[in-house]
Amino acid sequence: MVRRAGTLLIFAALAVALVVPIWLGGRHAVFTSFDLPAHAYLSILALVLFGWAMRALKQWLLIERLGLAVGAWRNFAISLAVDFAFVATPGGVGGYAAGIWYVRGIGGSYAQATAISAADQVLDLMFFAIAMPVAALCLSQSSQLSPLLAHGAAFGGLVALALLVALVLARRPLGAWFFGARGPLERIGFLHRRRDALRGFVGNVLAQTRILMRGSPAWFALAFASTAVQWLARYGVLWLILVQLAAQVPFSLVLLLQGVVLHVAQWTGVPAGGGSADLGLAATLAPFVATATIASALLLWRIATLYMSLIAGVVSITALRWVNSKKNNLATDYADEHG
Repeated sequence: MVRRAGTLLIFAALAVALVVPIWLGGRHAVFTSFDLPAHAYLSILALVLFGWAMRALKQWLLIERLGLAVGAWRNFAISLAVDFAFVATPGGVGGYAAGIWYVRGIGGSYAQATAISAADQVLDLMFFAIAMPVAALCLSQSSQLSPLLAHGAAFGGLVALALLVALVLARRPLGAWFFGARGPLERIGFLHRRRDALRGFVGNVLAQTRILMRGSPAWFALAFASTAVQWLARYGVLWLILVQLAAQVPFSLVLLLQGVVLHVAQWTGVPAGGGSADLGLAATLAPFVATATIASALLLWRIATLYMSLIAGVVSITALRWVNSKKNNLATDYADEHG
């Protein structure tokens, strides 16, 4: 029943994400969305594919750093499958489980998979903690955004960056508290009964994290650059669509609005923020773009960033399952032949 409810929630979110733009702009939004020249759609597709490639590069860098081996195409398929899990589950929680599952599938340990998943999220947080204040400060010098809102967004991003740095610096005191005599490991019965296993797991994760942290400056620069380009490409899709619809909106404004609205929409518990993200973007873009243009842009944006990601994810998951099934069958045949 839980699986059925989750499936219904996903389809409901997809339907709402499709209905909202049509509701905002009517049939005109649909006609306008599919009346662009061919090169416009090709440029949107190229930007989407480029964003996918950058996410796969970031994942490969993390996997390779921990001494694991994965082919380029399999790594790309895993990246798309993990992205599918992020998009299709409430709050994106399924993405973390999927990331651990697929790293385990290429021979990684639970500790390695957890360290890779955590490093992936830390890189994302670093990008947003830097990009949001920069975008807000750029807009604060223009009439596109009120100085109060711009400085508020900049302050929020700087606070997020400070919290991230504080968390990194406080990891040892937090670990000592968690494993200490008055920490939850000793005071909560469920954790106390599994303290040895938890100590070993946390120790292994920290060991893998230290390996990641010992990467060269060039490795860190490439990992962060791939993260930044990944998100700039993904958030640039909406800006590019608006440009194709002859709406001149600063990229920094589109980046900032998506960064705020999409992350808030995740807290609704609806996969991909279906409906709420669309309404939020429509409301925040209304002072700068005509409603009909917003509706057309949101329809194309959802097709490019949501439906295409889901289709690519389903294809990738199917391909990965087929490859694993083929390997298992070959292993079984080999075992039968050799007794």
